Amino acid sequence: MNPLALDLNEQLSNAKPEIADMLSDLGKLMYYPKGILSQSAEAKSTQYNATIGMATYKNSKMYADTLNGVFNHLEPDDIFPYAPPQGIESLRDLWQQKMLKENPDLSQTSMSRPILTNALTHGLSLVGDLFVNSQDTILLPEHNWGNYKLVYSTRHAAEIQTYSIFDDEGHYSTKSLVETLDNYDQEKVILILNYPNNPTGYTPTKDEAKTIVEAIKNLAQRGTNVIAVVDDAYYGLFYEDVFTQSLFTPLTNLQLDNLLPIRLDGATKEFFAWGLRVGFLTFGLHDEIAKSVLEAKVKGLIRSNISSGPMPSQSAIKYVLENNDKFDQEIQHNIDVLEARYKVTKEVVYDDKYATSWQPYDFNSGYFMALKVHGVDPEQLRVHLIEKYSIGIIALNDTDIRIAFSCVEKDDIPHVFDAIDKAIKDLQNA
Repeated sequence: MNPLALDLNEQLSNAKPEIADMLSDLGKLMYYPKGILSQSAEAKSTQYNATIGMATYKNSKMYADTLNGVFNHLEPDDIFPYAPPQGIESLRDLWQQKMLKENPDLSQTSMSRPILTNALTHGLSLVGDLFVNSQDTILLPEHNWGNYKLVYSTRHAAEIQTYSIFDDEGHYSTKSLVETLDNYDQEKVILILNYPNNPTGYTPTKDEAKTIVEAIKNLAQRGTNVIAVVDDAYYGLFYEDVFTQSLFTPLTNLQLDNLLPIRLDGATKEFFAWGLRVGFLTFGLHDEIAKSVLEAKVKGLIRSNISSGPMPSQSAIKYVLENNDKFDQEIQHNIDVLEARYKVTKEVVYDDKYATSWQPYDFNSGYFMALKVHGVDPEQLRVHLIEKYSIGIIALNDTDIRIAFSCVEKDDIPHVFDAIDKAIKDLQNA
């Protein structure tokens, strides 16, 4: 094992032994190398810096004017250099301040500085590299984003265990999660909490969030090492009276030695900036040594994988956070549009005339809603809708479909669901 990795592991074992025990085999091996990037950082103030793999003029980076012209509000140094593996430092601070503003119960001392990721999937993958070994258990709701299985089961050979988040009538319930955690008897678990949920568009209420946190607390207090991954991809898209702080906040505030909350969020959905691929990974930790060690290991993982994220994307997000008066209004306008579509969807899908075709699952936020369809195969329905009605939906499993009201104009929503109803009846009567 590399001496740098040994040193990081020793520091973490001394500071937070419970978290040291959570590391995967790869996580234990990982370190941030004192190579080109470290040497370049040390040489930054030299007169002749011949360390980094970039081309420069005397007073600027070398760049093409035509490409530079694409970015109206950014300077060349905001576009063309390499970003650090952990991301632009000022952007990390800006995002942390955003988190603190939106989560008033969270304190700066209880969290690490956010680390830049290439959006949330990269963050999930980093968590897998750092903490997931073969045969570790990943605990997911039955209604979950399919990419979790690819990241954790396919890439890391973890065991996927699921629990229901809806009762037989399609209403959200914490009962199955509480029972699953009450009966959990392994030494370690990676628990993924994704709200607003993809694919169902549900966010817990304050009471439901309290129940979830209490169940996780009880599991950790019984001695299980709990890594609670809070996937906040759709954070902020709330349309009802729900728990609007991240679950990362109350979990972090528990301050339990063997509970490690990790928040994954980003500009992807929150800023309607999907292609910029700017995400963040934050640890819920008070111990400064543990924060430093985990950051070094994540930096090493990033360095060994994508090296660093794109500078222009990070600079663009940094710019709007620093110049956000108009930007905030633009984002709120988009959220208002989505909320209007949500309200129409909510009114339509619960109409009694559709009762023989589907049962909706509770939804109150995000981009999506899901239906349990009656008497038809979701995949056959999906294909039939494309071929006869020119409508695209997602077939989730043997009973359910997902509809993204986020990408249907408000006035078209009744037509879309009416067509889905007709398509179901086509297949029911075939």
